Amino acid sequence: MNLSTPPPPSPQESSAFGAALSTLLAWLDALENSERIHAPPTPADATRLGELLRDVWTGGGKPGEPGLARASPEQVRFRAEAGPYFWKSAVLRRCWEKPRGYAGDFLMMESLYRNTPAGDTPAERWMDLWALALPGFQAVRNRRDMLAGLLRAEHARGARRVMNVASGSAPELVAVAREIAFEGVTLMDQDKGALEAALAHFGRVGALPATRHDALRLWSGSVLELLRNRSELKRASQDFIYSIGLYDYLTERFARTLTGKLWDGLAPGGLLALGNFNARNPMHHFTESALDWYLVYREPEDMLRLVAGLPELVEAQVLTEDTGCLHLLLARKAG
Repeated sequence: MNLSTPPPPSPQESSAFGAALSTLLAWLDALENSERIHAPPTPADATRLGELLRDVWTGGGKPGEPGLARASPEQVRFRAEAGPYFWKSAVLRRCWEKPRGYAGDFLMMESLYRNTPAGDTPAERWMDLWALALPGFQAVRNRRDMLAGLLRAEHARGARRVMNVASGSAPELVAVAREIAFEGVTLMDQDKGALEAALAHFGRVGALPATRHDALRLWSGSVLELLRNRSELKRASQDFIYSIGLYDYLTERFARTLTGKLWDGLAPGGLLALGNFNARNPMHHFTESALDWYLVYREPEDMLRLVAGLPELVEAQVLTEDTGCLHLLLARKAG
């Protein structure tokens, strides 16, 4: 279907959804034709847009279950009519178009970390500012800062070998590279471009050449290679292993299996850290309906279940970053 041509209303659509969508579209159109579009989003406008979107999710979902069902007539119509407004944001458009095959690629993540709006028109800049301030995206920045703090703390404890699974361009490691030196850093990602970007970032902050020759190891591959023993993750070889953008896509069975594999690679006294969004993230209806971006959400009890029964587990806790959208599981191995 050509999403630039709005489909006619479906007989199955609820009148509440149609009314809510029409109100949203009218508000967005009025915004773009007002002086407000030339200034950053005000708290009042950001709040109002959030309210209008919630009305759309409520009107298009089942009673007590807001949200637009995948591939439903409501979702198709929302994307066709409202999508072009939101895709004026550079970061949202990249999520929607998925030029590297998936929504959260390393270039999209780097734009979140820069937190600087892009766009040639007032409407593009306004929408990008609004998007970058969304709680789920702020949670990603909070997660980076939490990991940077953990890297410092684990180094102070004596950790010298660290591995990041599905690393992207490893901004949290780059953030601490000028302050502390790990003897071994392993980055694993299926996107070679992300690993090349990480190498460039380490060079930019002055962590090379020693890192290039000795400490930094780049593995281009999928987690299936870990599970099939086709990688070089040796038993008890790492002091700190973490994965913060991967588990959002894994079923529980796969996640538990991978967790066991990573645990085997953790040295005595080491720390395993795993990140995951939860369904209380107020963005999740938007990311699904506007961006075709679906995650596996987990609550603290779900995350703790991933490490339940692991041998030599001495401590497990779940931290939640400040927006409340994202959890971080920390599991310590006996020393």
